[in-house]
Amino acid sequence: MRFQTITASSMQAALAELRATLGPDAIILSSESACNGNITIRAALDHRPAQPQGEIFPPPETSLSSNAPEETDSLRDIACALEYHRSPVATANILLDQCSAFDSEYPEQILASALELRYSFAPLPLMLPRPVLLFGPSGGGKTLTAAKLAARSLLAGHTPQLITTDLQRAGGAAQLAAYAKPMNIQLRQAADGKTLREILKSSPAQRNVIIDTMGVSAYSADDIRALHELIKAVDCEPVLILPAAFDADETHDLVNIFAGLGAGGMIVTGLDATRRIGSVLGALEAAAMTLHHVSVTPYVANGLAPISPMGLARLLLEAPIGHDSFQELEQASK
Repeated sequence: MRFQTITASSMQAALAELRATLGPDAIILSSESACNGNITIRAALDHRPAQPQGEIFPPPETSLSSNAPEETDSLRDIACALEYHRSPVATANILLDQCSAFDSEYPEQILASALELRYSFAPLPLMLPRPVLLFGPSGGGKTLTAAKLAARSLLAGHTPQLITTDLQRAGGAAQLAAYAKPMNIQLRQAADGKTLREILKSSPAQRNVIIDTMGVSAYSADDIRALHELIKAVDCEPVLILPAAFDADETHDLVNIFAGLGAGGMIVTGLDATRRIGSVLGALEAAAMTLHHVSVTPYVANGLAPISPMGLARLLLEAPIGHDSFQELEQASK
């Protein structure tokens, strides 16, 4: 898909330039009016070469090239996509610089290669070897993510354990209990780190345990201190739950703060509720965290999709996210 941003003195002039550059089949994605009267439109045109039937992705023709041209159609497509998604400028420039080292007629292959070089992608195991503690800002989808992780493990034939420490928020524990009941999973509650440690000690193997926590503010010293004490109370793997709809710069700041709590990975939620996902790139650039999964549906079953460099490249180049994104991401991660 080819993206184009056009600024002109009027909508008529912008449309005329759009037809001249992309042709009559271009689709307008958005339009904005500036205070000086200028009009900016962003449009896209699906111009990818036909791919052989039966292949989900283009053949792997990407290769490192020290003599790659500074500007190609593929690089322009990638640059426009990064701009459309409101990616942080510094992050976009880094990725474009790395993309210029690859030569392929498929933008997805080029961007995926750059993403794979710079960032880490790996799904959580279906059988968790250590307790996973989910944390993050309020309203980020931690409780629903806990239910989705439990359902994912259950569908794979394992028996997950659910624990919540979200006892202060009204309805926090009740929400997770409502998700756990149809799966026939007992929900246990821990008011503090000591209780959580005792619950885990009573667990036979302390495996396949998912811990939901109360939302915290990254800018509250008390919240961060309490969360840090909870994490230190048990041997667990902290995983950051991050909403995709946050501003990219805000996301960068949040991840910088939360990374200090020992989180090595993140799950991005709400991709089905936002069109621009530049914040995901901002989060990956902010700290050396592994991107485990993304949430592309509000449903519990099959609610978390594995994410790979190719999967993220496709999401960036083929906005907006559609209902079949889970299957596409799952195929891209194989």
